[in-house]
Amino acid sequence: MNREYLSYVPMVETFTAHDAITADATSGEVEIAETRGVGIIFTEAGTVSNREADLTVTISGDGTNFYAYSMLISNATNTNAQGLVRVATQNRATAGTDILWLTPETLGGLTHLKVALDVTDGGTPTGNFTVKVIVTR
Repeated sequence: MNREYLSYVPMVETFTAHDAITADATSGEVEIAETRGVGIIFTEAGTVSNREADLTVTISGDGTNFYAYSMLISNATNTNAQGLVRVATQNRATAGTDILWLTPETLGGLTHLKVALDVTDGGTPTGNFTVKVIVTR
């Protein structure tokens, strides 16, 4: 195995945008200016029974005005010929974790993001949702 020496030391920060929430919520701003990569970890914990959530992201170039972001890269399984799967919304209706990334080509013009969860409850809901944003500078 060869060792690669980087000309910079990457700094990785993890922000908890949502922690064990059970109702609709929008996170505060996460600064993503001058990043090399942004990942989102969306987890449902507990036993899901009639509760699901849709995750969406809004982005900003100035920290004030936020707009819907429809280019999240999903961790979906596909063939190399199909290319990357981009989504605007990620649904979580069972226990587990989804991993999403922001399209790298868009990072140069973005300064902030917010993560919104739209939670839908049925009969006797249980379970909660956590979202972490991982930023590499």
